[in-house]
Amino acid sequence: MFTGRKEGLFLGLIHGRLKLLPGVLGWLRRLKERGVLQAVASSAPEVNIEASLNELNIRQYFSALISAYSMPGKPNPAVFLEAALQLRLEPAQCVVVEDSVAGVTAAKKAGMKCIAVCTTHPRASLLSADFVVDTLEELTVDDFEYRLYER
Repeated sequence: MFTGRKEGLFLGLIHGRLKLLPGVLGWLRRLKERGVLQAVASSAPEVNIEASLNELNIRQYFSALISAYSMPGKPNPAVFLEAALQLRLEPAQCVVVEDSVAGVTAAKKAGMKCIAVCTTHPRASLLSADFVVDTLEELTVDDFEYRLYER
């Protein structure tokens, strides 16, 4: 079911054009191997989320997909709180990876830890996150497991 002409155009344009950002696949694999539940919590319509994950061949890494398309948008934390609910986790047990100022704000309002990736905004605008990296390749296991929880 398409939610509109825009989504139909999007679905027609993504084939062969989407690429994972550096470090993403390694972390998806590493977290899944460790039994860490993962979710996509996006403002995009569900059909776009599904199509993107399938195009990138990464759907198998996620236990839940949440579209905030009919929820209040970020910086409202609703989408992240729904993700925690679907994963059966407390918000404080969750780590959000975000690349937007509104997303970082939403994660913090939800009571979650947040790793900000400087793909769409400069580092200075993402400093309210718990940890800021240029790419996920910079993130180490120690950063993820220990440094995030020192605060």
